[in-house]
Amino acid sequence: MMSGLETARSFLFVPGDRPERFAKALEAGAHAVILDLEDAVALDNKSGARCHAKKFLDQVADGNLLLRINAADSPFFEADLGLADHPNLAGVILSKADAEHCADMTQRLKTPVWPLIETVQGLVDLSEIVGLPNLGRLLLGTIDLSLDLGVDMAHPAGQSALDTARFMLVKSARLGKLPPPVDGVFPELDNPEGLQKAVEHSCAFGMGGMMCIHPRQIPGVHAGFTPSQTNLEWARSVLQASETEASSFQFRGKMIDKPVLDRAHNILAANAEHST
Repeated sequence: MMSGLETARSFLFVPGDRPERFAKALEAGAHAVILDLEDAVALDNKSGARCHAKKFLDQVADGNLLLRINAADSPFFEADLGLADHPNLAGVILSKADAEHCADMTQRLKTPVWPLIETVQGLVDLSEIVGLPNLGRLLLGTIDLSLDLGVDMAHPAGQSALDTARFMLVKSARLGKLPPPVDGVFPELDNPEGLQKAVEHSCAFGMGGMMCIHPRQIPGVHAGFTPSQTNLEWARSVLQASETEASSFQFRGKMIDKPVLDRAHNILAANAEHST
């Protein structure tokens, strides 16, 4: 995995058939850019999008670039796979990932495979997927998964179902010793308050970042996945207090023991990573 992608928080999609946006996407401030050959590209533009992506990859060698290819059951899959081992790619995202096709790709490619979990089969296969070699991070495709599950994303019950999927990805990533998973997009461009709540919710669930559909979402994603000043102050203070205490102790009315101190260390470590 290329430098920084283990802790990257923002992943900006750019349609593969919009080459005039490629360089702008790299300059937008996202930690990674996803050249999209799948949902963002119309069927009759697939070949052209692949050509545009290749031309751009041939010219750019210093960006954290990912390529989202079409699903394995798509007629465009094999042609997309021909671009997946480009030396300037940091990873290839497999749409509608399952264990069978992830295993096949990890055997065929040198480029790390990033499984996009957006089907029930993908959820069922998670424990097998994370045991594969040469993986990037898990990604959650909330919109497609909600369609496959038949749940309403706009309803609290539908969000509860997606939260179960988030937990499954977080657990599986931990099991496979992978970095925290990347959450699905927030589809509303003109709702910064909604984005903030979605990012805070995702972060609290243990997700490590979010995919973005527009550059204006990037600052909110970065802010939401960075430890708050309140948490930083608590972490520094409780660790300072622990230097003069033995074993468990009380701090600000709460019992503090090793797991709590480990959380404080994790908060400071995450802030250090996000500050670089």
